[in-house]
Amino acid sequence: MIALKLDDIALFMNTPKTNNSDMVENGWWDALPNNYIKWIRLGRFDRPVGFWLLLLPGWWVLPLTNLSLLECLKIMFIFLIGSIVMRAAGCTINDLWDKDIDKKITRTKNRPLAKGDISVNQALVFLLIMSLIGLICLYQLNTKTWFVAISAIPLIIIYPLAKRFTKWPQVVLGLTFSWAVPTAWASASENWNLGIILIYFATVFWIIGYDTIYGCQDKNEDEKFGVKNSAVSAKNFLSAFVSISYILCFILLILGGYFLQANYFWFLGVMICGLHLLFQVIKLQDLNKNHPLKIFKSNVHLGLLLTIFSLSNHISY
Repeated sequence: MIALKLDDIALFMNTPKTNNSDMVENGWWDALPNNYIKWIRLGRFDRPVGFWLLLLPGWWVLPLTNLSLLECLKIMFIFLIGSIVMRAAGCTINDLWDKDIDKKITRTKNRPLAKGDISVNQALVFLLIMSLIGLICLYQLNTKTWFVAISAIPLIIIYPLAKRFTKWPQVVLGLTFSWAVPTAWASASENWNLGIILIYFATVFWIIGYDTIYGCQDKNEDEKFGVKNSAVSAKNFLSAFVSISYILCFILLILGGYFLQANYFWFLGVMICGLHLLFQVIKLQDLNKNHPLKIFKSNVHLGLLLTIFSLSNHISY
């Protein structure tokens, strides 16, 4: 029987070894030629947490629509592919804007653009390819969805710039990363109502909270180099800021479910997620013991949990 080493566990969980970088050292990409690995890094395909967090709000909304289970699962698959490539496109845009800043930060200095492994022109070609795949996914959905999805482009472009003109760029990120909610709703040809608007803003506050926790990794260096984000801006009231964001998320999810006439499965899922958010805030009290990256990543579990309960809500009708 082969013993499971700690490094193997870290690899399985896709958790970076302690190397002062945000890149995982080893993984499935090791089977590829070295020349391909830089593209895996650029698109963040080595770190799936980001596309899960982009995808899951859309997933937990779809079962609340009038779609049949088969239609729901089909659109969920399209959203899965779309989220992977559009997250890669978003990361590329971010790295193009931030390559000079990334060079100064220990965690990001080895990113392909910052390090010079990929040129700006090469990154633009990669961005075009990811965008085209995203458009193919979008083409599989109704025309109403096209307009909703494309309307997010200004936010996608603005977010990387937000840290240059506001101390709270996570607000812009929240508005952008939550766009799966209205996109999913439109894909089901549903009419707009107060319930879906409330769930959209619930997701906004969820993202503001968890990305503030994520930003705690670079808080000292960001402050040193003048990089603006909510982890730096709220450093003297960090727990209170994240708590308020999560409380608003919880309340809006409850209200959104009420106005959408969701049944008890949705509300049970939200209650359990509320406990999860509470535990995150508790862990935030001691970041020396609880690494902010681990707290941040746990939000994938929260999103998957709410998706399961939302699907149960759908099946029960």
